Amino acid sequence: MKQHILILGTLVLMACGGAPDMDAQLAAKRAERDSLKTEREKVNKAIAEVEAWLVRHDPDQKRTLPMVTTFALQPKTFTHWTDAHGSVRADQNALVYSTAGGEVRRILVQQGQSVRQGQEIVEIDTDALEQQVQQARTSAELARTVFERQAKLWEQKIGSEVQYLEAKTRKEASEAQLKALQEQLRSARVIAPFAGVVDEIFPNLGDMANPMQPVARVVALGKASIEVDLAEDLLTKVKTGDPVEVHIPETGEKLMATIDQCGQYINPNNRTFKVTLRFNNGSKLRPNQLVNVRIRDLEVPDALVVPSRLVMENSAGDPYVFVLEEKDGMAQTRKLFVKVLSAQGGELLIERDEKALKGGEHLIDQGARLVVDQQEVQVLKGA
Repeated sequence: MKQHILILGTLVLMACGGAPDMDAQLAAKRAERDSLKTEREKVNKAIAEVEAWLVRHDPDQKRTLPMVTTFALQPKTFTHWTDAHGSVRADQNALVYSTAGGEVRRILVQQGQSVRQGQEIVEIDTDALEQQVQQARTSAELARTVFERQAKLWEQKIGSEVQYLEAKTRKEASEAQLKALQEQLRSARVIAPFAGVVDEIFPNLGDMANPMQPVARVVALGKASIEVDLAEDLLTKVKTGDPVEVHIPETGEKLMATIDQCGQYINPNNRTFKVTLRFNNGSKLRPNQLVNVRIRDLEVPDALVVPSRLVMENSAGDPYVFVLEEKDGMAQTRKLFVKVLSAQGGELLIERDEKALKGGEHLIDQGARLVVDQQEVQVLKGA
């Protein structure tokens, strides 16, 4: 009975505000917890130091450490290439016409045959035009003879000046007409404008050649150019004279070329600009042939280049590597966040930073994904 009365009295006192202050109790307990945590950290650190000492000195103490290999980070040149497709253009690629037209009498060469400059390819019927030339020549000779006689008479003050001028005008007009017909006859001949190869002959024997349609195509394969469309973000990264690798898909051959011209116009449809490559072609490429090209758009000497397998990312996507360090005579890892500037062929260009990587470090290679920061490891011999 007395116990029940005591409990009841305590409850009454608490209800009346006589109980200890709860906020003070909470603050005291929190302080006690923080103090215990601090002590625990000190104890854990002391234990870790003792265990590390025992691992190094106690032969009875056995401990399995992660085994890793290392990669020596030495500066070297980093080169980045952009892959693109190009189309071949022959420097000399001409369609040959017959300005006069006429029946195809003879085809003097075969398709694929080499020709010299001025060599006739196809013989066109120009008999009517040749007759006009002959008539014009006869008229020109007559007009010249008349003029010469009239000039002698005029020197002797025989005849009028008008007769002399008329004779001179007829002579000049007939000569001009003859010259025009001769030029027309010359242009009616289907000849090679330069040394090259007859790529195609369009009409057949007996067909009528039309001045509006080509008779043959002649291509010179000594030199060629390649046109490539590049994304506009490369406009300031490539320049005239840069080396370019040209790969021929059909043969697997690789040729070297240089950038001959960089266009400044951006195509609004696909946001590209045109680049022209120049090289000695020989007989390897054909006009309109498609090739693969690799254009160097970045070259950094003395750069920090890391194999991509060594770089990992955390949950936030931040890249990092593990660096091997020595602490108290033991190999230990250290996690360093890095900034990747570019990538090419399984290698990454890393920004040089005095607080991170600056060259000369040994990075964890094999086993990098099995370790954590500040972890002791065992380095494989010869690695």
